Amino acid sequence: MNFRRVLLIALIVAAGFLFATQGLYNASVARAHQDTKTGTTTGFPTGTICKKTGVYRASNKYLENVIVVAEGEEFPPFSDGTKTIWYLRAQKK
Repeated sequence: MNFRRVLLIALIVAAGFLFATQGLYNASVARAHQDTKTGTTTGFPTGTICKKTGVYRASNKYLENVIVVAEGEEFPPFSDGTKTIWYLRAQKK
């Protein structure tokens, strides 16, 4: 009887872990922001390819990250691993 309970609990924990990790894996993708007046893209989501080398920033309510991204590189996730939108601060000449 105790063996069956332990086996059932282990199965429930494994299923919960599977659903939790699957939910994190399928997190929503950040979308590029567009300026409503001009229609141009003002932000670049994590995973997109950089078209112009420059200094980009991203922030959440606790922290702001500033990085240099070269042309052809992929925008990385935020420092805590979440998807975010990177905004151009300055272009390299």
